[in-house]
Amino acid sequence: MSDPTSGRSEKTGDRKNSHPDTAKISGQETTLRKAIEEQEEAVRMRDLLRRSVAALSTLARNESAVVYERLADFKNSVQKATAIDEMEKSLSALRNAIAKSEQSVAGNGQVMCATHGRLDELVPMTGPNGHGEELQSTFLSLVSELDHDFGEEYSGRLVLLREKIEQSAKIEDIVGLRVEIITLVQTYNQMISEERNLVTEFISEIGAGLLEVERHYLVSINQTGESHNENKRFNSLLENQVDEMKSSAQLSTTLAEFRDLVMSRLASIRSALEEKRRSEALRQEGLKEEMDSLTENLSRMKKEVDQVHEKRRALEKEVLIDPLTAVANRRALKERLKNELYRFQRYRQYFSMLLFDVDHFKLINDRYGHWAGDRCLKEIIKRLKPILRETDFIGRWGGDEFLVLFPGTDIESAAAVAERLRKLIENTRFVYHKQEISFTVSVGVTEIQEGDQSQEVVFNRVDKAMYNAKKAGRNMVARI
Repeated sequence: MSDPTSGRSEKTGDRKNSHPDTAKISGQETTLRKAIEEQEEAVRMRDLLRRSVAALSTLARNESAVVYERLADFKNSVQKATAIDEMEKSLSALRNAIAKSEQSVAGNGQVMCATHGRLDELVPMTGPNGHGEELQSTFLSLVSELDHDFGEEYSGRLVLLREKIEQSAKIEDIVGLRVEIITLVQTYNQMISEERNLVTEFISEIGAGLLEVERHYLVSINQTGESHNENKRFNSLLENQVDEMKSSAQLSTTLAEFRDLVMSRLASIRSALEEKRRSEALRQEGLKEEMDSLTENLSRMKKEVDQVHEKRRALEKEVLIDPLTAVANRRALKERLKNELYRFQRYRQYFSMLLFDVDHFKLINDRYGHWAGDRCLKEIIKRLKPILRETDFIGRWGGDEFLVLFPGTDIESAAAVAERLRKLIENTRFVYHKQEISFTVSVGVTEIQEGDQSQEVVFNRVDKAMYNAKKAGRNMVARI
């Protein structure tokens, strides 16, 4: 027996499947799926084009045949409108060829080559939506590193470049600054080459001066030898004349004959004395000229050496001193921290360190301008130096961050100095355009610990301590 209900269900199902709306909806679904696929394809294509431009931008300085062969392959794949996957493969092959070609070319400037490499890596990292903040942070980090290597002459340009990066809202604006960074590095690289040429020229001049001194010395030795031989000849002549006078005295029969003989021998001796005197006068005159020339050369060399020392001190100040605050820069701090860590590992000599920065420093710059921010940093150093010992070492780590090293000091004593600094800064005021500006600092303190094997470990700990001080409300001292 058949179930009537079942029959109705089958009929109802047949009616639903044959309803005209179902076909319409199915068609719309197909159209929508196709539109989505086309949209995804377009996104992939935009991504491919962006990375293609980034790769092609490096070809201006590339002359590799392999690179141009890969470029031709990529061009063909684009012209033939092949699938995106195939174009992806061609682009990947092109970028690999560029990378290998650039690695095989030796550059004259290490700083410029390293910077080119970092910038070329950065550009293709950005996808269609972009990682603007990450790229901006990386560019800022790169400029910060350059700031520690460049001298005061370039600090203003780096500040402007840093501001442009910070103010860039679009990823295209940030990538556009790549050329400016490369240009700056190229200029600096040229300056380094000129400095190297000056040093080479100076070494050549010093070498020539030393050869001249050696020549004078050898002449002096020769003249001394000639003088010695001349004296020997004169003494021999004198002895011969005296011996002849003795022999003649025995052979002479009359006094007149003996007198004539003695007078003759005395005349010969007198003539020899005069000849020796003239010879000595000429030799002394030559020696005086040689001595004057030697003195002049030595004086000139001393002046050149003094100039080099002066240049060395100026370069040392430029390389190791922060131009704004006149304290050590990050490079000098890293070197000193490395030495302190070495002394601890070898001699167990403890040390402590503190790290601080200005609370809401960006607000000070935004509200009053960078001049006020610079004045703020100078005021901090001005008040901090009197409370430090001669053996303590202070430097600017970067931006508004400062690091102080305390050799032979435990964390309790370092924390006491940190608290004293915090109170000093809290009570500091300076006037800018008739406005009184106040500010505070957050300070982190730590000491070297067993197991610390690198500068990074120690610095990360003091950095964390400073961060804890900020989390606790700022204008605080925290220690780990």
